[in-house]
Formats: sequence, C-alpha cells, structure tokens
Amino acid sequence: MSQQPDFLAQKSMVEEMIEACGHKVIFYPKFHCELNYIEMYWGAAKRYTREHCDYTWAGLLRTVPEALDQVPITLIRKFARKSARYMDV
Repeated sequence: MSQQPDFLAQKSMVEEMIEACGHKVIFYPKFHCELNYIEMYWGAAKRYTREHCDYTWAGLLRTVPEALDQVPITLIRKFARKSARYMDV
C-alpha cells in the first residue's frame, strides 16, 4: 500500500507545516551521517567541549553553547561542501 501513487505523492504533516511557513524542506538519507554536514559540525563542537570542559553539569551548560559558537563559519561551509560531494558520488 505504501507504494501506491496517492501515498507517494502525499507530503508529511511536518513537511507541509514547514513549507507553509515559507521554508524549504530537505530530507537527507537515513543512517548516513556523512551526508549531513550538521553531524560534522556537531562533531567539531563536541571535540571543543571535551577539550574545554571540567566534566560537571555546570561546566557543560557553560561550555556547550560556547563550543557551538567556536566552530568557524568557514569550517561549517567546508563540511557542507564535503557532504555535497558525498551526495554527488
């Protein structure tokens, strides 16, 4: 039943809501983290957190937002280009 044309043409509720707000929806393939540059960005932020955290809850609350801000936009763009190249292959 999931292969029927009317089911395939129907957008999900999440997709409809996002598009109704004027945004584009891009779904990446499931279980392929190398295709999603957000995973690379998150990895860089986690590396910063491990290097600069005192491993307390208060330290994490302070360090995680700082780590997300410490990843340069040029590096995030490199991650996006790398993911795009993976998808092209």
